[in-house]
Amino acid sequence: MDIKRWDYQLEIIENKNICLNFYKFSIVSKEIASVSVSGQFCMIGVEKVFLRRPLSIYSIDKKTGVVSFLYKVVGKGTDILAKLPVGSKVKVLGPLGQGYPLEIKENCEPVLVAGGTGIASIFFLASSLNTKGSLYYGVRKKEELMCVKEFEKMGWKINVSTEDGSFGYKGFVTDLLEKQIQQNSVIYVCGPTPMMKKVAKIAKEKNISGYASLEQKMACGVGNCQGCAVKIKNSHKMACKDGPVFPISEISFE
Repeated sequence: MDIKRWDYQLEIIENKNICLNFYKFSIVSKEIASVSVSGQFCMIGVEKVFLRRPLSIYSIDKKTGVVSFLYKVVGKGTDILAKLPVGSKVKVLGPLGQGYPLEIKENCEPVLVAGGTGIASIFFLASSLNTKGSLYYGVRKKEELMCVKEFEKMGWKINVSTEDGSFGYKGFVTDLLEKQIQQNSVIYVCGPTPMMKKVAKIAKEKNISGYASLEQKMACGVGNCQGCAVKIKNSHKMACKDGPVFPISEISFE
């Protein structure tokens, strides 16, 4: 797949805290918006930090060119990004990576599974699919929930779990998924590796196909540094270039 990508300095038009240490920021690039597909990401660069940070695309508006991202403040780079006011410029390289396959077989339900900032990739996917299904969304506590009302407006059935029981099912979202998932499903998952490993196990045991978007640390985003190698089947591939989306049955979660 020949991917078009751009490397720009772009102005931030929105950068706001949405819950706890999670933020949403937006830039305008009609070029990036015109070719982006769900599951892709951009490498975002800020001053005083050498390496850029990979952020999944959360939403696009092809008419206005607005491209939005969700991120969590976890280190120096994202902390600097969170403090940038509207009007500041960031380096944006993208879109990058291979996205989710969108073809859904007849009478098959798409089942989306998200944890943490994995909800960004899953939200873009939900808005791209023609067939609506079920969302399984897990967080530690209700204060970390994002985008739930937006999923409801799109017509998705919502299943939420919190580890502390403050909202929805008390426990891990994978426990809820294992109890409820039907055979005529296709799984799409993005989130912490332990969660995705469990989802892969459920899919294998129930003979359900699916795809996972891997959240790997990346330095270049284009496959040159080979720092995001993952084991796929019996070989190693680059999450940034060959993924981040892979068939869940082919990923070796070690």
